[in-house]
Amino acid sequence: MNELYKARMTFAEIKDNKELFLREYKLVEEFKKSGYEWDELMQIAEQYEKNRTSKYPKLIQTYISKIATFSSIHSYRYRIKETDSFIKKMIIKASGKGKKVSLDNYLINITDLLGIRVLYVFKEDYYTVHKQLMGEFQHQLVENVHIKLQKGDDNSIYEKILDCDPIPEYNSTYRSIHYTLCAEKNNLKGVRLEIQTRTIFEEGWSEINHKLVYKNQDVADYFALLQASKILSTLVGNCDTLGMLMKNIYDEYMRRKSEAIDTKGVHMSESEVMKDILNDFLMNK
Repeated sequence: MNELYKARMTFAEIKDNKELFLREYKLVEEFKKSGYEWDELMQIAEQYEKNRTSKYPKLIQTYISKIATFSSIHSYRYRIKETDSFIKKMIIKASGKGKKVSLDNYLINITDLLGIRVLYVFKEDYYTVHKQLMGEFQHQLVENVHIKLQKGDDNSIYEKILDCDPIPEYNSTYRSIHYTLCAEKNNLKGVRLEIQTRTIFEEGWSEINHKLVYKNQDVADYFALLQASKILSTLVGNCDTLGMLMKNIYDEYMRRKSEAIDTKGVHMSESEVMKDILNDFLMNK
């Protein structure tokens, strides 16, 4: 458990230890502002806890089994939000934006209870993965696809899908593509599934940021950590750009190698082919 909490509390512990939970999770003031009664929160959480441990693991596996067959993916991860995090999110959502959820509508208002993250190596692989996701799940989308970019990023790589209503969103550090689905095909009021896709470099930044910045915003060095995270995010963008350059060079090399004949009709050596390609790239041809 990170430094914010001494230990992750189970639902049974939370239900019987209101004051301890609010204190350890630093939610005392937020709970006061939220407008919730404790019994109201516990009623919602109890239903969620039951589904989290019985229904949702089977449900998310149906999506994993399909995504595992996709081409151009490096790996995937999935998670079902822990009940303590779910209760915390309900409180923060109500205290900050005044958006209380109820037993009847929490499943459609908290859209990241189930999550799958799909990773690929090269930036342009997003399109292959996007087509496969849309081919399988487009009819289950409950909102537009969201392309989250760092300010200053070139969004031209996404031009293949920008005319299909995805929404580009710019921020200081985060990059990902989000798809929000109605996970239960025949139940529009059922739980949502958020699928995120990103490169392995973007995932590396996300993991570091989540552990050291996102969950430690109250520590004295938070500002320094935030600035370092912004620098790392910029470097990640450069790494993805360099990776794509390497792939383009490699693809062009493989294309030309089999037909490598110079102006005199003599077959060129592999090193000569590579030199020719590098010269073209350097000259921006």
